[in-house]
This record gives sequence, structure tokens and C-alpha cells, in this order.
Amino acid sequence: MPSPTRYVIILLTVTAILVTGDAFAEDTDLQIVVHVDNYADILRPERSVAEEFATQIYAKAGVRIVWATGDDRADAPGLHVRVQLLPSDMAMRKIKTDGLADTVFGMAARGAGRAYIFTHRIARQAHRRSDDFRRLLGQIIAHEVGHLVLPPHSHSDDGIMRANIGVRSTSDLRFTTEQGVAIRTMLTGASVLRRASMTEAAVIDR
Repeated sequence: MPSPTRYVIILLTVTAILVTGDAFAEDTDLQIVVHVDNYADILRPERSVAEEFATQIYAKAGVRIVWATGDDRADAPGLHVRVQLLPSDMAMRKIKTDGLADTVFGMAARGAGRAYIFTHRIARQAHRRSDDFRRLLGQIIAHEVGHLVLPPHSHSDDGIMRANIGVRSTSDLRFTTEQGVAIRTMLTGASVLRRASMTEAAVIDR
């Protein structure tokens, strides 16, 4: 007869397999759905490259990004945020209203789950430094979305959340280990709350 210890080991092994399988099945727990409002009329090929740069940065932190145009994919699982690519006229109104410095390339409103990207400033910076506009745009998007999924005051001394990201856009940019943990913890918590809310709604509807 197998010993009690062996039963415990078997139970733990089976549980681990089930949990791991569920983690792969529920990959959307660590998913951010980014709804893009392209008011700046950035061409689709340029947007795609910028989005890929941002996607790679989040992938390094173990987080998946799903891109949507406007309100597309509203029912997709994951945390939903909105990114607005602003042309110069819309951006300047926002910059003036909020009193932003000349070196600011975007801003995030955590309460609204929305990030504003000042594309004319990014284009100007890319031109001045003979940089790749698409890459810089992707990095700024990743930075501002980072503000939406990290705690307040989340700038760091290095990496993608560095305050002066637009100055040294050619460096290796990623989230710090601590930031990666914080983002994954936040997304997992949001997923748990979402499931609990869906379960409660299903019970009420019965």
C-alpha cells in the first residue's frame, strides 16, 4: 500500500499539472488590450512597427499586448486601456491645459485608463537625432501604458520607465524586474476581480 507521503506527492503533482495547464489556457490573465485612437493618422505600416516595439517590451516582462483600433475587440479578455495618438493641434491644447514641459512626449491618466501620445514631438525628436520615429513612438506608448498599469510615481533610473526616455531612445529598454512583478500582480488581481464580477452577475441573472 502506498504511503501517505506518496499520496501527498501525487496530489501535489497533479495539482501542479492542472494549475500549469490552466495558466496556459488562461493566458489572457496577463493580457492588456490597447485600444488605439489614431487621431494623428499615423499610417498603418508605421503603427504596426511601433506596436511591435511596444509588444516586445511587454513580452520581456511576461505580458501580452493585444492591439485594437478604436472600440474594436471590446469583449476581448484582459485589462483594457486606451491610447490616443494626438496630432499637433490636439496635442498642443492638451499640453497647454496641463502645463506640460517641452520635453514631455506623452502623459497618462491612470484614473481614466487613458494615455495621450504627442506624435508631433516624437517626430521632431526622431528627426533631430536621426532616430527611427516608429521605434521611438513604440517606446513612448510602452512607457505611458506602463504608467497605467504600475503604481503612481513609477519612474525608474533606467529601463523603459526612465523619465528621460525620449533622450536616449537607442538604449536597451525594458521594465525592471520589480516593475515586471508589479505589472503581472496587478493584471492577475484585475483578472480575479473580473471573474468574480462575472460569476456574481451570472448568479444574479439566474
